[in-house]
Amino acid sequence: MGMALHNSIAVIQGFRGKKTPFVRTPKFNIRDMKDKLSASNYLNHRISPATLAEGLLGLYFMAGLLWGWQHEQYTFLVFHAMLAFGYSFIFYLTIRHLSLK
Repeated sequence: MGMALHNSIAVIQGFRGKKTPFVRTPKFNIRDMKDKLSASNYLNHRISPATLAEGLLGLYFMAGLLWGWQHEQYTFLVFHAMLAFGYSFIFYLTIRHLSLK
């Protein structure tokens, strides 16, 4: 569920006719212990707006989860929990990978 934002961005770009380049999967060319991941040209050291939006969506669905629990509205708690976990986990992994660089 955390990938829904990226897929939505891709669909909107497709409908708008935006031409985007095909980007290959990064090959980091690490063969032995002295090769470093940080020397790769594929790594980006910035937080993208989509990553920030994922973090905000994670917080939003956590707030919805808390509100639903407090007001005894249990109908969407499972969906809010999955969405909160999905967006928060993708945000966490992105920030973690940025800090490893």
